Amino acid sequence: MTVHADAEQIIGEFYSEFPYPWHATRLTAPDDPTLHPALLAQELGDFTHRRVPRDARIWVPGCGVNQALIVALRFPDAEVVGSDVSTDSLDLCRTAGDQLGARNLTLREEGITDAGYREEFDYVVCTGVIHHHPDPGLLLDRLATALKPSGVLELMVYNTYHRREITAFQGAMRLLGREQDLWFARRVAGTLTRDSELTRQLRADLGEPEEQFADSWLNPCERNFTVRTLHETARAAGLALEAPCASQLATGLDLYDWRVPCTDDQLRRRSEALDDVTRWQVTQALSVDRSPLLWFYLRRTDNPLPALCEADRDEAFLDAVLAPVTASERVWVMGRSGGYRPLDAPQPLVTGPPPAAPWLAGEADGTRPLRELFAARGGVPARDELRDLRIRLTTPSFPHLRAVTQGG
Repeated sequence: MTVHADAEQIIGEFYSEFPYPWHATRLTAPDDPTLHPALLAQELGDFTHRRVPRDARIWVPGCGVNQALIVALRFPDAEVVGSDVSTDSLDLCRTAGDQLGARNLTLREEGITDAGYREEFDYVVCTGVIHHHPDPGLLLDRLATALKPSGVLELMVYNTYHRREITAFQGAMRLLGREQDLWFARRVAGTLTRDSELTRQLRADLGEPEEQFADSWLNPCERNFTVRTLHETARAAGLALEAPCASQLATGLDLYDWRVPCTDDQLRRRSEALDDVTRWQVTQALSVDRSPLLWFYLRRTDNPLPALCEADRDEAFLDAVLAPVTASERVWVMGRSGGYRPLDAPQPLVTGPPPAAPWLAGEADGTRPLRELFAARGGVPARDELRDLRIRLTTPSFPHLRAVTQGG
């Protein structure tokens, strides 16, 4: 067995002992199979909805208990492959998938290093995985190889500025020879005497389920990143950071906004003149522990499609003819005794006008481009405000508006 296989086996055993995250309490599936491919394309700046086909082939490596099932439900016309090295996590996912009838989902017990896929997938979703390996670059190389040349990789890794206390505690437990002793770690957490951010975080987490505490404070392998080190690791694997992903976790924590956090006009102008990756580094450095999650879409550096920057995506947003999302979704909720039960009737995906711009609910009627709608109300917003509106109106986490394209 190689060093890399050993590492994946250790992680698999850890997550079999502490399966995390546990089953989602609520799962949903839209009644429109084209919705999520369209919203994903829009977050990448493609308001023609051609970037990800509705019948895509999707890989979710390190899928855990929920993620592959969530993707399969959101992309019902796609073929979804979920992989993990934790047998228990796969069993839990398989049970839930069978209950919900997710026939487009295939689960495989395999690690990323030995999966062996080559240019097979239109979309790869790998979040919270490669930072649990001693060589994240090797895993990124495997993901790049599995991706079709024009495919999309959604990736999340740990932000160094978010993990200082956790990294310190993990190091202390390793030095004490108790790095995976949950009982000992919780005992220590409750008895530290020196007031610090570490003790405050530990005590706040003592009431969490043991799987969550173990995932945060006792993980046997963890590597953290800055924007710069993620960019460099990606480039070495033939990948490039393409666009930030405003995931549901990031938006729920309010850690998704990559605008430079300052009202100084000179700083704003200077930052807008930078390339995207450099500007994201500035935002991270000036935000520190409140910097966004490192959750990005990546592309192969040999991708034949034009590479868009943030400003290009803003312009595409202004040129789009938008209409409200009217889709409904089927909903399943976790019962008290386990297992999912469906709600009696589909629920509206969106209720009420978009909080970011309520007036657009009536005026974005699918007949005029957004640029024209803004002009009628006094002009296009400043660049930072426009970027925020694009994210909070047209992306998977904020599914309020969808571009009207040829053929509907």
